[in-house]
Amino acid sequence: MNIDISSLSAKELYELARQKEMEEERQAELNEHLHKLEAQREQLSGKFQKTLSTIDNEIKQLQQQRERLVSDHELELSRLNDEIENTSKQTGSTPASKIKAYNTPSTLAVTESAEQGLSSSQGEIEPLAAQPTNPSPNPINEGESLYEIVSELMRSREYISETLLKEKLKVMGYPSQNIGKDLDRLVKEKRLIRKSGGSYVLGKQ
Repeated sequence: MNIDISSLSAKELYELARQKEMEEERQAELNEHLHKLEAQREQLSGKFQKTLSTIDNEIKQLQQQRERLVSDHELELSRLNDEIENTSKQTGSTPASKIKAYNTPSTLAVTESAEQGLSSSQGEIEPLAAQPTNPSPNPINEGESLYEIVSELMRSREYISETLLKEKLKVMGYPSQNIGKDLDRLVKEKRLIRKSGGSYVLGKQ
């Protein structure tokens, strides 16, 4: 409110000036405290962003290592299974066990023991009919699009490495000379998304 200082006594003027000085000091203290809080907030946010960026980079590197590890493992496992199957056929013997196709890391790898029957009359082990140790993916049906094939291959996985995808397509009978350009076409159409580290995830339908 407005005060007519001309009507105030010297003592009242002194008290008024003293109150004004105290208010200004209090306001200065509040402003200083506010600036300190804002500086602490800025420092905290900067530290958080730096730490988060470091962790994100570590996660990205681990994901790339994981993709390479899974891809290398699946290719080597597929090669060994094929070699075991071919060698077994050549020798006329049946492997003691068969290994199912390796699932994605989100599922457990399953090992199935081969069934064996004993001959009741001779007490000998009867050989089982030869079965493929590493079943190939379903063969490509006529008229089936590449996107449908890739979608089926990725039904139980979030992503697939480019090396493994091309290998599976070849095994299924997809023309090897068309794989690269057809995958690039799906990427341009955004039906496939190529991630860092050479892997794919499904895009829009």
